[in-house]
Amino acid sequence: MKTIAIVSCRIFEDELTLLMKKETAKGKNAKLILIETEITESIEKKFASEGIDFIKTKEDGLKETIERIETVERIETVETVEKESAGENDVIGVIILQLIEFSMEAHPAEIKDVVYDKVRGFQERGADGVMVFYGLCGNVLGSVEGDLSKPECPVRILKDEDGDIADDCICVALGSRKRYVNILKSAAKTGGTYFLTPMQAAYWREIAYASALTPDPNDDEMIKIVFEYSDYKNVGKITTGLTYEKEFDGIVDDFSQRFCLNIVDYEGTTAVIENSYDRFIKELKKN
Repeated sequence: MKTIAIVSCRIFEDELTLLMKKETAKGKNAKLILIETEITESIEKKFASEGIDFIKTKEDGLKETIERIETVERIETVETVEKESAGENDVIGVIILQLIEFSMEAHPAEIKDVVYDKVRGFQERGADGVMVFYGLCGNVLGSVEGDLSKPECPVRILKDEDGDIADDCICVALGSRKRYVNILKSAAKTGGTYFLTPMQAAYWREIAYASALTPDPNDDEMIKIVFEYSDYKNVGKITTGLTYEKEFDGIVDDFSQRFCLNIVDYEGTTAVIENSYDRFIKELKKN
């Protein structure tokens, strides 16, 4: 039974919920461990809404939690070994999820330090693979696979179908670097576009502060001035098909009116997330 870890920006809460819902539907009883922090309440509610079972633990209690799960797994394996076909090593037994806050978006080097530290920590705890749910993020994570992968524990980052690492969370939501670049070029003809996915809409004030757009996320006049100075004319509404954030439409409408921006609709996708994860799991099953 393999143990994998996912190190993710919390911006991908919705996509993670979708993935874990699919894992639950497979009926293979992989145990999901959520590293509990001050930012996990939201994803806990989403997991609960989909009937996703998970175990919460603080980071310092992770080793003990995994040991308890492994003990139960050994007992269950002995009881069912005659009923199972060969290939126990193909089964993902434990999925560990670590969410990281938005707060480092304006400081890419800090993102690298934290992500690398978390990945190394999971490797030291014996993970069989680590998936990094980030894009390049200021080009600081482009070498994470080469820097941290080990034969016994590969590390993989989000890539599109062309094999390109996603630039950022907007690129992930739009499906590929190629499409992202084309949209940016087209949008530039009518002025700048500030993109919102459902999660970005839900936490736009926090993200505005984290990305250093404004020192005061509650100062709408200052944000409006920044948008005007940067020649933002549009808010790009990226609909991913995930509906965990129920107020998405209303928030985008309010954002548009608040900052005098035109709404431009874009069809989003979860393909980068889903396909990257599926490739990662298939790779582990071959090892």
